[in-house]
Amino acid sequence: MQRLVIAIDCDDVLMATTPYFVKAYNAKYGTNVSIETSHIDGEEVWGVDRNTVFQRFDDLTKTEEYFNISPTSEEVSVLTELAGQHSLHVVTARKPEELELTQTIINRDLPDVFASFDFVGWKGSKGAVCERIQADVLVDDSVHNLVDAAEHGMPLEGLLLFGDYSWNQDIPESLAGIKRCATWNEVRTAINAIANT
Repeated sequence: MQRLVIAIDCDDVLMATTPYFVKAYNAKYGTNVSIETSHIDGEEVWGVDRNTVFQRFDDLTKTEEYFNISPTSEEVSVLTELAGQHSLHVVTARKPEELELTQTIINRDLPDVFASFDFVGWKGSKGAVCERIQADVLVDDSVHNLVDAAEHGMPLEGLLLFGDYSWNQDIPESLAGIKRCATWNEVRTAINAIANT
């Protein structure tokens, strides 16, 4: 088995943050955002302009409920096993100023699992990070980030699309044939297959 370098996204991959934001946002602001519409920009969904939405999200990251978002027992089991076989790295679009809080949350539930944390922000390139750390695998729920990784030289077999979400259904022709993993057990199976080729 090869020892792989594996880049893993944070939001909606390691932690189910969209369900938290939708529920908390609706409760606080009286809106009716759904999981299915949560990745659509615009006042018709969120009730206010984009900048106000992001400010509200920032406020919601300062709550105890946000701090207590935890991985499932399946995630903990699979990631702990993978960390014993491979080098795991968090590569997230979170802003750099969220680094300390995010590390605290992840290390609370998954101590000594991740070798590094890269925070690229909303406009940064996960593909560039994957190229720099020489990642063999990227596990991400965003088709955009998988395209970016492919454009930075990652082979298609190393791109794992996580989750069966409304926002990641449209697969461009350039990513035809990539592997979708609905669960962490499926991620483990896919990574084992890659490591044994």
